[in-house]
Parts: sequence; C-alpha cells; structure tokens
Amino acid sequence: MTSDSGILEQELAAGEALDALIRRAQEGEESAFEELLDRFESRALLIARGMGASRQDAEDIAQEAFLKIFRYIRSYRSGRTFKAYFYRIVINASRDHLARMGPAGQSTLEEVVEVAAEPEGKASYEEVELLRRSLAELPAREREVILLRDLQGLSTWEVARILMISPITVRRHSSRALARLKKIMGRARHA
Repeated sequence: MTSDSGILEQELAAGEALDALIRRAQEGEESAFEELLDRFESRALLIARGMGASRQDAEDIAQEAFLKIFRYIRSYRSGRTFKAYFYRIVINASRDHLARMGPAGQSTLEEVVEVAAEPEGKASYEEVELLRRSLAELPAREREVILLRDLQGLSTWEVARILMISPITVRRHSSRALARLKKIMGRARHA
C-alpha cells in the first residue's frame, strides 16, 4: 500500500507542476511555453507519425498544433487535463493536415521507423516496421484509439474526451483494433 500511495503522490506532484507551468504560459512567460514544447513535442511527432504522416509532415503538424496551443493557451481551463487538450489539438491538426495532403503526404516505412524506435533500442526495426504497417491497415478511429490508449498510455476516459466518444466506444474500438492487429501481424509474420 505504501508504494501505491508513493506513486499517487508523485502523480499529484507532477500534475501540480504541469498546472503551474501552464499558468506561467498563460501569463505570457516564454520560458514556460518553451518547456511545454520540450515536454510534449516528441509526443506530437509520434501521434502525427502514427496517423500516417511523413517525417516532414509530422514536424509541420507538430508546429501547427503548438501554434494553436500558444494562440489559445489563455482559454485553456485547468479543470480539464492538459494531456487531453494537447492530444485533441494534435489529432485534429493531423487529420486536417493529412486531408489537405492526400496520399502523397503518407510516410515511408523508413521515415516512420526512425521516430518510432525507442531511444534505448527496445524494439527492433522489423517489429516497428510491422507495427506501423499493421496500424496503417486499421480504420482511422481504431488507429487513433490504439495510438492514444495503448501506445501513449492514456486512460479510457482521457481518450473518450479527446475523441469526443463514449468510454464504452473507446473500449470497443480498442478491443476490435487489438484483435485486428493480432490477425494482421500474425499473417505478416507467417508470410
């Protein structure tokens, strides 16, 4: 029980620190916004790449998302989780950008693997390539749920808020997507 309370205290402290950082950014402190950019830029790139953007497009999407966050940070209400607010903006920026780009804006497997690979090299090139190819075969909504819930570790409630769907729908999409991924990846491994 002691370890659970320690983890809870750490999460609360991290949340309070993020809230303080956001308040500083809302007050116009440039260094606070730069710190938000440092903390969340890699997440924005991973989401954009996971949605199918090339490296260049993912950088453009991240830039668009952070410009929107910068422009509207004063309207952010601390009662909502910043992660939900952030991911919603990044997903919408990704959808909009990719819709404008069409198929030419899709990433190549080599580009996707460069960003997706863990810094510690936990996943092999082949594993990351297989996952990216498999994710691309999922319907858009299922892919978004998998990216946010299973790969970014957001809660069902946070994903529901970001995608503006019910928690039950999130669980249903996640379950279907994981089953499809298992089939797709199994077929690809045996091919």
